[in-house]
Amino acid sequence: MLSKSLAIGRKLTKISSSVKSISSITFKTVDGKPRDALTIHNVDFVIDPDEKMVDEYMKVYGNQRLNFKRNDIDIWRKSFKDSYSLWLVCLKGTNKIVQMSHVLNFPPLPSHNDILHQYHGFFWIDPDYRGKDSMEIMDYIEKLRARNQSDNNVGTYLPPAANMIKKIYGTNNYQHIMYVSYYKPDEMQIPEDLNLDGIFLKNATEVPDMDIVKYDNTVFPYERSKYMLNLLRDPEGFGKVAYDNNGKVIGFGNVIIYPSGECVLTPLYADDSKVAQAIFKSILKEIPLNGKKEHRFQIRSIDQCDGGFEWIQPFVRRPIRKEIMGYMCGIPHHPTVNYKKTYSNTPYTTCAI
Repeated sequence: MLSKSLAIGRKLTKISSSVKSISSITFKTVDGKPRDALTIHNVDFVIDPDEKMVDEYMKVYGNQRLNFKRNDIDIWRKSFKDSYSLWLVCLKGTNKIVQMSHVLNFPPLPSHNDILHQYHGFFWIDPDYRGKDSMEIMDYIEKLRARNQSDNNVGTYLPPAANMIKKIYGTNNYQHIMYVSYYKPDEMQIPEDLNLDGIFLKNATEVPDMDIVKYDNTVFPYERSKYMLNLLRDPEGFGKVAYDNNGKVIGFGNVIIYPSGECVLTPLYADDSKVAQAIFKSILKEIPLNGKKEHRFQIRSIDQCDGGFEWIQPFVRRPIRKEIMGYMCGIPHHPTVNYKKTYSNTPYTTCAI
């Protein structure tokens, strides 16, 4: 198909038992029409697709994602380089995308005694191809994918996928629950009575790189420095870095406005809730709450961060509300992360927090 495609199925000598078990099942599309079962014999695995295939994905589903923009893929590629792989699964001999995902490798920092972790995210299956056969393809990619460097696999799975994960791996035990709340701009407010003495804010574009990188290392002690610098300085965002009286970094955060109008807080790391509030207040002052571009605010939190959700109350006109967005699962060894500072995580398609 493409210069960078890799038809992994040709490398296998036999997987007849899997094919036979799938072929005995009748699969149907969303509108009830019968379809052929997916097997490694009738699909192509495309690794690191070219721009034409990325455009195809945008037409199929990418433009529908609320917290994603096309150049995010370029940012991931430039930030992680050989530690990043984007997968597409297409019907054999065509550009028809039926499944996708990506894999990121996170080596531990030299000062952190741990092993390499792989993160799996950005998972999507065409609605017409969701079934046991798609699960088999996913399992195949997980076990025999390119650049497989570690058996320590983690990812954030949305509630509907929990049963599927359990069937594939035998467990869906999670390390943390990610919650989310959505607020319309007219539900938001900028409180005037917060005591934020001793906290000083600067734009993320105006601070030294290492101020951001070193603080991030206290939260996530694995290499992702280029990605975090790009994330905090996203042109569509309002990245802020907080300092104390002595010039020490005590937190940072960003709200990115996506083409959908979704205003996503991603991430928000802080020494305590007072610092988290100072960062968010500084950002909120720059976002027009009565503007037409902003659709709603998406505020995420981690269940293991003490006060990780209550801090938002002064900024909303009603009692805070939340719902489960996903579970961070992994086998067999979870990455060591600092939940105490994690008031809102990075995009859940890319990192553990």
